[in-house]
Amino acid sequence: MPSCDASKTAGCADQQLPDQIWAAWNCIIWCHVFSSSSDGNGYMAGNFSESDEDYVNSTVLEAVEVRSGSEGYIIKMRDGKNLRCVHANSQGRNIPESAPQPAIVLRIEDGSETLLPIIVLEMPSVLLMAAIRSVHIARPTIYQVVKEMIDKMGYEVKLVRVNKRIQEAYCAELYLTKKPPVLQIEDPTDSITFDLRPSDAINIAVRCKEQVPIQVHRSLAYSDGIRPVVPARTAVAAGLSEGLLFTELDRPDGQPCVEAQEFGLVRNMLIAAVEERYKDAALWKDKLMQLRSKRNNWA
Repeated sequence: MPSCDASKTAGCADQQLPDQIWAAWNCIIWCHVFSSSSDGNGYMAGNFSESDEDYVNSTVLEAVEVRSGSEGYIIKMRDGKNLRCVHANSQGRNIPESAPQPAIVLRIEDGSETLLPIIVLEMPSVLLMAAIRSVHIARPTIYQVVKEMIDKMGYEVKLVRVNKRIQEAYCAELYLTKKPPVLQIEDPTDSITFDLRPSDAINIAVRCKEQVPIQVHRSLAYSDGIRPVVPARTAVAAGLSEGLLFTELDRPDGQPCVEAQEFGLVRNMLIAAVEERYKDAALWKDKLMQLRSKRNNWA
């Protein structure tokens, strides 16, 4: 079963954070609806290198959920297609049965087509897809607020690293660096690191104007990574998308994709809730329940 994301408690700071950053970040952490377990204290990162050989770059796939079973993993993509995967490592962990769960899926950019699925809460998953697809949300999300606070206080997001797994929970670090004055060289020692859940760190990173590297520790990619395969029963319907092999869902050709409809309803419901349009959210929920009821009757 893919591991979930969580934050770890930040260690004691060797140096005191700038008062503005510390106070503002703690305010956000206290008000954070996703209830991270971190105490919100950052620590000075000192010298760090984006080209650390222990880490490999990754990109975010437009995936919405993952389920697992005896045949491996099934990743549902935003467009309703399915991607069947197995462990990249032949000595990988046993795969227990798991119902579909919201997930963020990272593609490891080392030429191996390895994927790292991270189980998350539904809201961070939907908000990440909204950011990637440039979906307008009337009211700022918590991630947009944090990103703008970082900008206003003279810092910028430099790097995200998924650095370890503690039991079944992944941990990540968000690196901030001080913006240098005009015509001055950036000081790599003037940086701060926060311990966050991967879902929070990645959501902040994708909202930055400049592309922020999202890196994964090589040991995690090796031990937890999965790779796409071609299932024999659906090989005829297979097609290529963004260099990965996707397969159509088992459904009659030309018929509406129920899974894609379901994701659209969930997305509309959550956006309405974020914008505090609760009557609209209730209507979308009713439609979602009706669709799921019909699907169960078909089954």
